[in-house]
Amino acid sequence: MFGTVLVRAAAVRRGLVHASIRRHGTQQRLITTVQRQPTAQRRQLATLMPAEAQDETKLHDTDPWTKPDPFGHAASARNTHTCSKTAKDSVKSDDVALEHSIRDFLGSTRQRPRAGLKADELVVKCPVCSPGKPRRLAYSAHLSTQTGAFVCTNCFEQGSWEKYQELAMRRNFQNTIPRTRATDPPPFEFAETTLVQLRTNLVAHEEIYAALTGQEKGQLRLRPEVLAQYGVGLGFLDTGVPEISDVQALVEGSDHAVPCLVFPRTAFRTNSFIEGTSSLADIANSTAQESKGVISSMLSEMQADSGSVSDSTQAVFRTVQLKVVGWNTAELEMYVPVDEAQPGLFGFHIAGPDSSDVILTSHELDAVAAYQETGVAAVSLPRGPYQLPLDAMRALERFERVYVWLDDDHQGEEAAKLIARKLGVDRCQIVRTRGGSPHGPRSASIALARGYNLSEILEQAQPVQHDKVLDFSALREAVKFEVTNPDLIRGVESKELPGWNAIYKGLRPGELTILSGPTGCGKTTVISQMSLDFCKSGVSTLWGSFEIPNVRLATRMMSQFAKRNIAQNVAEIDYWSRKFEQLPMYFLKFHGSTNPDTVLETMRHAVYAYDVKHIVIDNLQFMMSMQAKGIDKYDAQDAAIATFRQFATDENVHITVVAHLRKDQPSADVDINSIFGSAKVTQEADNVVILQRQGNSDSKVRCINVVKNRFDGTLGKVFIEYDRDTMAFAEVPPPRKRKGVKIVKSSSRLSMADRLLAEMEADAASQRAVDADGNELPSS
Repeated sequence: MFGTVLVRAAAVRRGLVHASIRRHGTQQRLITTVQRQPTAQRRQLATLMPAEAQDETKLHDTDPWTKPDPFGHAASARNTHTCSKTAKDSVKSDDVALEHSIRDFLGSTRQRPRAGLKADELVVKCPVCSPGKPRRLAYSAHLSTQTGAFVCTNCFEQGSWEKYQELAMRRNFQNTIPRTRATDPPPFEFAETTLVQLRTNLVAHEEIYAALTGQEKGQLRLRPEVLAQYGVGLGFLDTGVPEISDVQALVEGSDHAVPCLVFPRTAFRTNSFIEGTSSLADIANSTAQESKGVISSMLSEMQADSGSVSDSTQAVFRTVQLKVVGWNTAELEMYVPVDEAQPGLFGFHIAGPDSSDVILTSHELDAVAAYQETGVAAVSLPRGPYQLPLDAMRALERFERVYVWLDDDHQGEEAAKLIARKLGVDRCQIVRTRGGSPHGPRSASIALARGYNLSEILEQAQPVQHDKVLDFSALREAVKFEVTNPDLIRGVESKELPGWNAIYKGLRPGELTILSGPTGCGKTTVISQMSLDFCKSGVSTLWGSFEIPNVRLATRMMSQFAKRNIAQNVAEIDYWSRKFEQLPMYFLKFHGSTNPDTVLETMRHAVYAYDVKHIVIDNLQFMMSMQAKGIDKYDAQDAAIATFRQFATDENVHITVVAHLRKDQPSADVDINSIFGSAKVTQEADNVVILQRQGNSDSKVRCINVVKNRFDGTLGKVFIEYDRDTMAFAEVPPPRKRKGVKIVKSSSRLSMADRLLAEMEADAASQRAVDADGNELPSS
């Protein structure tokens, strides 16, 4: 069970955690945002923190992840020089003792720590969640070399150095320690020559290089020297391989290989703690001669703050992972190595020691364009265009201002607000490339290609407004934009069911959808297919299957993803598994009756940690089966629905709940009043969808009937047919000569006026069907 305090250690140099309590029903959660505060204010804010955190604050007057001030800002002016010297010597002695303790313990547990994304940080094994994981995935805890405090970005376990040692002494962790004298293997290391060859490939490919650096219409206008700074390269990948096992094959390619852009993610090569030196400058000087002109050996000034004492040093960066994206194939995206053994970011090495600002973009080329035109260091999101993992959050802690520059569409705007709340709204500003114009460029790279001034766009960045207080002036432009551009405010659309888009208008955040239908009609199959469809579009999805085990559900999803029955193609399982792993899909480890509060707390964790945007609950009755009996079960179900409704609004996510029909309801008369429970279930929902079988019991045709749509009121039916080979549904034309059924044309490109006209024409046509001679046809 996740604690109510999700993230506690999040501060920058000379700054303390600004804590605020946000209430969710009866639950309280400590939300941390980064702010620079004077010492007196920091002490006042510390009273909002838990007792354990207050103790640490009193001891260090700073965040557990920053180095304590050896002089003490609150020291009295009457302290003599002798007392100050004694205090410094005492602190230095404590630091040396802590350093020896960390070194000895990590050595005794055979660990090989990696350098973190902060100068005074190590990435070590988590003593709680690492047992049972491969070694490359076990290193998820971030340990401060200054205080010994740690936090795991995977399971959120955190505490002091003493707590880390105590947890690591448990049997399950001790069983992971190698029995031989050898330590864990070092993280994956790229050869310098390989990175040079990838850069050479890009320059040598005239077509792609011209598309990136050319000044003509349709070309991105990126300068060659900036591409070289970021280390962008070109590789060749065979689309039939499940993963890249040989990096050299990526450089050379094969006869069937396609060109791919290669984006390196960088991190610190090492730090002074790992090397046992007093200054990182010694490391930089010793390695600078060995690797010149390569992204992994670029040097950058790094400010190491120690309270009132600063030390300018240099740190060496290295490439920790390559992101490979197809040039002509949008579906092709791979990583080398597959698992990120050491966290890194694209453009992490660009920010200098005095950089107080940084730009955060959706895509790598947007970061290159933004940095080139504005001079502000830019990095890109590591996991898709709308996800900010905790590792990346830690790398952004040292910046005073973060410009969140995502795609300027409805989905990107919602993601930007969420990311700003995670990083702290007081230091984030949102950049809108379109500037309110529906015809403007969606991203920074496209804006550069179309000749826009990116510096002027950046200057128009706005802070996140308070979400509880608004006046019409804040809504005026949004209202105008929504009225004049209805297609641009639609949610994420389905790529496999275009007719569904015409009625439902896409998956929108902040809404609750109820999906119901008779037993055995395919509710789980339909929602698993649709959630997978949205997930492939970048919507991070959390699946709560309370009826079907996760293994069986994942097997079905893989068949739908591969568009073939995996059970009949066993040789391809590894290939499709690697592909499926790249999707932002997560599963709840619950089954059967579960307390809704427990489910809710886990959902909240997933939204914060994985930026989940779509949550599926399948199904409501199984989850509530043993929570109440008799009349009380209706009240319990109503309370659960109300909780989900509030959660969708507060967290701005879409929740889809599968619910059963009433048992005494004939299938032919199913409507919005047929759903099990009280009327509150459908009243709370923004959308109500009913799945029905068409024809006899052996028919493979189903009808998706939207009976409630709060977005714009459009109702209608979409007909689909089940394919046993792919275990998925495909859209089919509606049955012929059907009376009284309103059919909406499946076109997502129609304007609102054209769409209403199409609806009226379809409705009129359905009332009277005639043959070629004008005779009325009999109804079916």
